[in-house]
Amino acid sequence: MVLSWLLIATLPLLLHLLPGGSFSCVPGSGNSSGNHTGLICRLTKAAALVLNQETTGVIQATYRQATFPNVTGESSIPLLGSMKHVFKNLQVNNMSIEKSDVDLGEERGISIDIQNVAVLFKGTIYYSYTSWLLSLHQSVDFEIESQADLYLSVNLACDRGRVAVTISDCFLNFDKLILRLQKDEETSWIQQLFTDFVSFTLRHVIKKQICAEIHQMANLLADFILDQAAAFIQDGNVAISTALISDPVLTDGYIESRHTGDIFYKNLTYFQQSNAIPGEQVEERMFNLWVSEQLINSLFLAAYLEGHLSLSLSDQELLRLLQHEDPVGQPNLLQQIIPDIPAHDLVLHLWPLRAPVILFTPPGTILQSSVAVELRVKRSDKDPYVVLYMEMDVKTTIETSYSDQKVRLRVTDNLWSLKVVKSAVEIALDKNKAQRCLEKFFSGGGLKKIISYVEFYLMDLLNKKGLHHFEILNPLIQTEEGYVIIATDFAFPRHLLETFLRSLPSLVRA
Repeated sequence: MVLSWLLIATLPLLLHLLPGGSFSCVPGSGNSSGNHTGLICRLTKAAALVLNQETTGVIQATYRQATFPNVTGESSIPLLGSMKHVFKNLQVNNMSIEKSDVDLGEERGISIDIQNVAVLFKGTIYYSYTSWLLSLHQSVDFEIESQADLYLSVNLACDRGRVAVTISDCFLNFDKLILRLQKDEETSWIQQLFTDFVSFTLRHVIKKQICAEIHQMANLLADFILDQAAAFIQDGNVAISTALISDPVLTDGYIESRHTGDIFYKNLTYFQQSNAIPGEQVEERMFNLWVSEQLINSLFLAAYLEGHLSLSLSDQELLRLLQHEDPVGQPNLLQQIIPDIPAHDLVLHLWPLRAPVILFTPPGTILQSSVAVELRVKRSDKDPYVVLYMEMDVKTTIETSYSDQKVRLRVTDNLWSLKVVKSAVEIALDKNKAQRCLEKFFSGGGLKKIISYVEFYLMDLLNKKGLHHFEILNPLIQTEEGYVIIATDFAFPRHLLETFLRSLPSLVRA
């Protein structure tokens, strides 16, 4: 029961990052609202504006990461003929970007306008001339001061279940491109000779290479984010596939993607067959996610098979949970059921008898579960022995929220029934008394205490996964008939960008 609540509360927060998954579509497939949609994700234009805050950082990394080919040419020298030359080791020495703007559109895709990209390139020119009159082999270091505006048109498509990024338009318009040579007083004629070459040939080479690097960088970034999300949400042998089922949809107001939501467990796959998510959705926040009830139930089944829904408590942790609010002279729950039970060396095991089932409804999430509880007493010279065993059916309605970097769980209704009660043969156990003790425990603050433990362990788990790095603003978790809506505003996830930029050398090599 406790770990079932834990999983229900975790899912909406884990799913705000979407991993890649199995192959489900091919490039060019249209939008689909068929029966295999487990997840729908919508990112609004406001979210795009937040993410655009650090576009300049990615573009700067692209320029610095770029490798430029050697550029050869031949220039004419009056009276002497022609001179062969090669520009080598061209690289970015320094750069700055004034600002970046982004816009969305159904026809144009994602438009990114980057203004005043000022770059200082450096390199070396090797030039040679040989004739009966003159033999010349020289090299000179150079700098190229450039200033340009960069315009990108980005399209998103489904490629074997993952996001494929295509740069359909890449315009690099130079306002300035000035060549400067070292030892300028000795090489002024060389500078004049190569100025036209820089203005035309080298301009084209730089533009071609930068656009190619941006295309590669965009796909590296998309894959990096998906892989980071996959690592965040996967737990052992249990994983959720958010493979795309169609090309993402772009409008003036949002980007939307639809995902299978299939559940992978070891060599098994639980496919999503029904679609309770409505065809028309209204975005509530910058990031919006619709998750089907069937997806969550498939996840519960996989978690149950993996053994993730069991719980063990012992000694002080168990006593804190069971102790009465006024401990002076008051026996705890177990002591009320079994008066002679020791206060220490106890171990309580709790596990589901079958996979829990959840129902999403407007009043909240309804959890239906059958659980077993076993209490053992540890002995130093022998194996622990069972003193109490119980089975109960539970039906609980829960409202989940997130505020102040904490998960909040509120039980609005709780029904349970005790089905089986057994004890060691030497213990005279009264089932009716056990029923009354449990009722008193749940109604007297015991359920609230259990919830506080679940909230604590849940936040510990999420923070280990890295949730504390994200600035989640104004989150909303709202259940409807057959699906749940998770929506949130957010600040730029700077830690992800920093991790990506640090990993660039290895990503490029791969």
